[in-house]
Amino acid sequence: MASKKKLTPFARLLIFLVILVPLAYGGAAYIRGEDPVANVKAMMNGDQPATAASNTSSSSATLDKQEVIERLKKENRELKARIQKLEAELESSGSSSSEGRQKWGQ
Repeated sequence: MASKKKLTPFARLLIFLVILVPLAYGGAAYIRGEDPVANVKAMMNGDQPATAASNTSSSSATLDKQEVIERLKKENRELKARIQKLEAELESSGSSSSEGRQKWGQ
């Protein structure tokens, strides 16, 4: 009669970790928008994963953000000037064309 083989709790833990850890790493990398298979291959070849390579270009990303901020500030100033111009135009045309028209908020 063949005896049934039992696994020790430590062996169960090791098998569980061998299956769970790669799945957890792959899921986390996928959520971050990376390719987990390419990251593992890069680590096996001794290269840096994609995340470490993207951190070196943070200074150019900061520069791009500053340029975007400056562009948005300029656009904001232009729009405020346009609003003031249109409000002045509305005031001048509103008072001369129709006295019966009520202004907003009054």
